[in-house]
Amino acid sequence: MSLRFRLNLLITALLLLFMLAVGYVILKGTKSSIQEGVEAATRVTVQLLDTVVVSSIQNPEWGYTHDVMRRFLEHLGHVRSNEIYLYSLNGALLFQSPPSKYRSDIYPPQWFENMLNPHEKSVTRLIRFGKLVVTPNPAGAIREAWSKMRFLFWVGLGFFILLNAIVYWMLGRWLRPLQPMLKAINQMEQGDLTTRLPHFDLPEFGSIAKNFNLMGESLQKSTAENQRLALIAQQTADAVMIHDLNGNISFWNAAAQKIFGYAPEDIIGKSASILTPKGEERDLAQNMRAINDRRNVENHDTQRQARDGRIVDVSISAAPLIDPQTNELIGDICSMRDITERKHAEIAERKAEVAENKLEENRQITHLIQKHIEDERRSLARELHDELGQYVTAIKTFAVAIANKTKEKAPEVEASAQTIVAAANHIYDGMHNIIRQLRPGSLDNLGLVETLKDAINNVQKQQPNLNITLEFSGNLDGLGESLNINIYRIVQESINNAIKHAEAKNIEVKLAITKTGALQLTIKDDGKGMDVNAVDQTNHFGLLGMRERVQGFKGSFNVDSEPNTQMVTKVSSKKAGVKSAGSQSSGTTIYINIPQALNVSN
Repeated sequence: MSLRFRLNLLITALLLLFMLAVGYVILKGTKSSIQEGVEAATRVTVQLLDTVVVSSIQNPEWGYTHDVMRRFLEHLGHVRSNEIYLYSLNGALLFQSPPSKYRSDIYPPQWFENMLNPHEKSVTRLIRFGKLVVTPNPAGAIREAWSKMRFLFWVGLGFFILLNAIVYWMLGRWLRPLQPMLKAINQMEQGDLTTRLPHFDLPEFGSIAKNFNLMGESLQKSTAENQRLALIAQQTADAVMIHDLNGNISFWNAAAQKIFGYAPEDIIGKSASILTPKGEERDLAQNMRAINDRRNVENHDTQRQARDGRIVDVSISAAPLIDPQTNELIGDICSMRDITERKHAEIAERKAEVAENKLEENRQITHLIQKHIEDERRSLARELHDELGQYVTAIKTFAVAIANKTKEKAPEVEASAQTIVAAANHIYDGMHNIIRQLRPGSLDNLGLVETLKDAINNVQKQQPNLNITLEFSGNLDGLGESLNINIYRIVQESINNAIKHAEAKNIEVKLAITKTGALQLTIKDDGKGMDVNAVDQTNHFGLLGMRERVQGFKGSFNVDSEPNTQMVTKVSSKKAGVKSAGSQSSGTTIYINIPQALNVSN
């Protein structure tokens, strides 16, 4: 039974009760009126007949009283609301009032007559040689009342039907917004969080629609954030796992499977001690104690054991999971970063330092050690470049966004996001420091200019159809080693991108030191261009790596390019006070400006 039908049925029932109450009041009033009329008519009639009787007695010459009364009654005829009977002494009926002709064509039902009949008693008078009986008879009044009630009934019935029709139509119009509301709720129940309600003119429905839309937006944002968090947890290069209060694993991402060799179905539900090698039980207990005290574990270097028995050097960051409703501790989320390569690099560096301190007089051995270190750095740089770099920036970006959005609404989530940011910063700082130390061998002996010339000559030999123009201005010998290696890597990456992706035929490279000591690098190609926002950076250091290199020196990095269109380059640097006018050319233009480049320390 629909709400519309129920409301209409309720209104109908109330209207029926009202009409019955009105009918009862009218009938009660009519009965009282008829009773008063009958009583009054009976009194008048009896008084009139008593007067005739007295007059007849006082005037015997008129004849016997019953004869006088009979003649009077025959002349009088019908009396309203009364029937008069005249009997002789032997009981013979001498006179009976003629029936009333008032509304004689109306026949009220018996129940109506019984309801309105006052049932007044007859009045009897004994006269000389006869008996006079006056019997109340409200038949005429009852017929008149029935005529009025029947008219009121039909009027009320018509009003009742019309009012019900109007109410039913108005309820349908007023309740029409319920249909899109029910449809929207059903769509929301099925998972379509984009469902929204239109604006309704009725204030109550308008308020419901507004609150519903706000709820949908909130759910959509929360779901999107949860999906992004889940995506980060699944795609990050760090092993991410969640433990309950007993230390049992309840979540295990793909990176954890890659590092430790356990599939989710093999380890979920088991204790975290399965990853703890012998001798590290105390370390695990200390971490659990910190979590139980609601303290974070940040960048804790330790060791864990893989499924095949090998020991993996890891850096652990963990944060307690707090139920936002009860504020109770329900477990912890833990990330483990494989730092085996970093440990190897640290060991190599320590070995190199020891060898350098102990074998200072032996330059040849020192040179071999440095070469070994350089090889290790190059290997580590490739691993960071291909596997870790793109994920670190994504983790940090999403974590910062989550922290900003949940700072006020969910401090616990914001704290966890800050933990992820701290972990990402730690990775980024370590990776950035290592990359800055990497450089081609020719930089040590030939300097940046000669190294770039040599590199471009090698590219020209490999790409004979490619024309590369290299232009230098200013004194470039005073740049530090870190800046040299980064400028070299940027030029190298830009030329590789222009060849691989833009299919360029001509490349212009301009490197200059201004009078203010700012370094300006412009790389322009005539390739097919690209959509900068849609560039896939998941497998290449690419634009993101170049931007980070330049920003590390507090410089500005700008790219102007659109696929298969004319590109306009606009670059500015507030610090250096340099602005370049826009120019149209086909391809992609990268403009880099590093203020105070001569003051950059190595």
